[in-house]
Amino acid sequence: MYILEDILDTLSARMQDAPVPLITAVDGRCAAGKTTLAARLGQALGAPVFHMDDFYLPFARRTPQRLAQPGGHMDGERLEAEVLRPAAEGKEVIYRPYDAHTDNWSAEKIIAPQKIYIVEGTYCLLPALDGYYGYKIFLTLDEHAQRTRLLAREGEEKLQMFLSRWIPAEEKYFSACSVRQRADAAFDTSDN
Repeated sequence: MYILEDILDTLSARMQDAPVPLITAVDGRCAAGKTTLAARLGQALGAPVFHMDDFYLPFARRTPQRLAQPGGHMDGERLEAEVLRPAAEGKEVIYRPYDAHTDNWSAEKIIAPQKIYIVEGTYCLLPALDGYYGYKIFLTLDEHAQRTRLLAREGEEKLQMFLSRWIPAEEKYFSACSVRQRADAAFDTSDN
């Protein structure tokens, strides 16, 4: 990714100046490259990467009122309590990924205190979590690139679900929460 070097330079500078651990968010549109970018940043910096897919709201807590909120199907409260707050306080992070496909919890993961952490995935920039992030990245892409990547990655049937359900939900969140405007940096990955 052409943006990797720029972000690494920025994060390295911020890590030197940060008196506390630096938590970085990588949010943006589906198929924009959030997971790939986060993995490359994590590898280059030796940083643990947390995935929003592990923080879906369990089915038992999904009420109509909650699901009506932008990003309401995500468990931002658990992300804050189990990952962001302990990381920001320089403590050990202990969490259990949740698998929404099976409605089950995975084995507990324990992460020793680090100087930098990466949180990736759409909805990681829910407004209630803003204060934890020292650097916020938004990735976008044009509609054609998004459809092309989703078709290659998901197949035709799942592409239709993205078009009818997930993309509209993301756009509602981006608009209602001014996600791109609150990011420190925004990158268009359409040509990558």
